[in-house]
Amino acid sequence: MRAQTSLPAVGIAFLLLTGTLVVGVLSAEAALRGADRQALDRRAAVGLSETLVRAEAPVTERQNVLNESALANLTATDLRNRYGLPQEASVRITLDGRTLVTDGPPKNGITFERTVLLERSRLRTLEPSFEGTRSVTIPRRTTSLNLTLRPPVNTTMRTVRVNGRVRLHNASGLNGTYEVPVTTVETARLRFEAVGPLSDGSVVIRYEPVRTEKGRLAVTVDG
Repeated sequence: MRAQTSLPAVGIAFLLLTGTLVVGVLSAEAALRGADRQALDRRAAVGLSETLVRAEAPVTERQNVLNESALANLTATDLRNRYGLPQEASVRITLDGRTLVTDGPPKNGITFERTVLLERSRLRTLEPSFEGTRSVTIPRRTTSLNLTLRPPVNTTMRTVRVNGRVRLHNASGLNGTYEVPVTTVETARLRFEAVGPLSDGSVVIRYEPVRTEKGRLAVTVDG
């Protein structure tokens, strides 16, 4: 009689043990799937961040130097079509905490951060007064100069030199707008050679000095 009464207890214990094992197996499988998912998300986030800062990327000036204007125009479509982001993944990209692109948005996922350089430029205008000199030094280094030359009547501007080298020359006279490439390796010093006086408005120089700052790029991917 005692053995018979213990059978239900054994059955209940067996069911409880089986249930515990099933729950444990399911939990382990879920944990493994979660770990695999995190590994894939991390790989995608790292790969996307590396692709964004490559020298040949559309948003960079050179390796790890991002162009602020190009970065501001980045879209989720670009990330999928140009940078290899999986079609089904949600993504968020921030720079110093400011969101640049978000699509999804990611609820969990993995975030990968890297230090980058951000290149900014702003158009400047300079009008030399030509008081006692026909030379002018550009205050900040840049990659090109836009020169508008309008010499006074009876003045012939024949040559423009940059750091002693001839960049523009016309014996019959320079008059109009010209693009002059320069290098950021040295400060640009211009000299205007003309027959006759030069005054305010004879030359207008437009240039875009470049400023580089450190930033923190964060890429979050949730597959």
